[in-house]
Amino acid sequence: MARAPGDVRNDRKSAVSKFCLAMEEHRRTEAGRVRTAREMVEFFFPRTQDSATDRIFLHIPPEVRGPVISGWGVRGVKSAVRDTDEKVRDVVLDALGAGDVDETSFEAGIGAQILIDWVPLTDWWTFWRTGKLTGIAIQKALAVGRELGLFDDRWFLGNVEGRGGRLKGTDTLCDTLSKDQIIAWVRKVHESGDGSPAGLVSALGWETILSKTSQEALLFALDALARKVGLVTPHGAATEMPTGASEDVAIPAIPALQAPRIDGDGGRYLSGPLGSSPLAAARATVVPAVDDETGASSGWPDVDARVVPAPPPTLLSVDEPLAFHEKETDTAPHDKARPLPPPPFSFKG
Repeated sequence: MARAPGDVRNDRKSAVSKFCLAMEEHRRTEAGRVRTAREMVEFFFPRTQDSATDRIFLHIPPEVRGPVISGWGVRGVKSAVRDTDEKVRDVVLDALGAGDVDETSFEAGIGAQILIDWVPLTDWWTFWRTGKLTGIAIQKALAVGRELGLFDDRWFLGNVEGRGGRLKGTDTLCDTLSKDQIIAWVRKVHESGDGSPAGLVSALGWETILSKTSQEALLFALDALARKVGLVTPHGAATEMPTGASEDVAIPAIPALQAPRIDGDGGRYLSGPLGSSPLAAARATVVPAVDDETGASSGWPDVDARVVPAPPPTLLSVDEPLAFHEKETDTAPHDKARPLPPPPFSFKG
């Protein structure tokens, strides 16, 4: 299917694409230079002396990459457009090895618009995010993201964390503000009467937040933003079952067991045609023994079912009446009641 004119891999109208383009253009400035031209070559076209891995040209269509390669003077215009992905990889590898194309020319030839139009944006984010970032780059990224509507103030306050996650939200912002700045912030919130996230950010000032908040906290929010908009490939994605005819799945051999047959006379279970499997052998041995109601195992003693075992002896005799007093014999000698002393003698006057 032919590609329509102006049709690109990544939608230029998308806020995420606009964000990546703005940050790639900022990367190529002196203030935003977080990755060098050499690092761009090493990431998108890693190579050894004899081979290379193409992570950029295979995503760019021939009509777009052809003029780039011919502009380096290493290939004719028509040949560059007709070249296959493998041929382009070999031509660029030879040009970099011979010094016909250096890192600066490589970066300049593949402009920011071409890069963001065609490479997977997750790859570009990995390239831009891997390594150390400057405070200017982090502040720029959050400012562009908020301007493009990728997040609002409520989301920001819910995702800015400092001191390794011990501080969240407004606590994180207050951590790097002076006492006078906090008092002025509270006064403005009181005057406006707006304690919503938008009111809090407006009272303090977005520029003040970017300049005063710790870079660690801002970077935490930036990484959360990348996950939110899909620039980070999620881990633990659902596993898809193979569907191709050549993708065989190993399934263990499970014997097909038939249901046991039931004898119509005695209702006993029979083993059925289960072959010589261990389950059939075990069933053939156990089931007859369980279903046999007349015989007993040869190892068991013969028991007459008519003989009722005598009950265990008890402390009471059958003919002895029940009594609720203690017997004299059950009382210890020192527990017997002593006789009362005789009454005193009475004398007549």
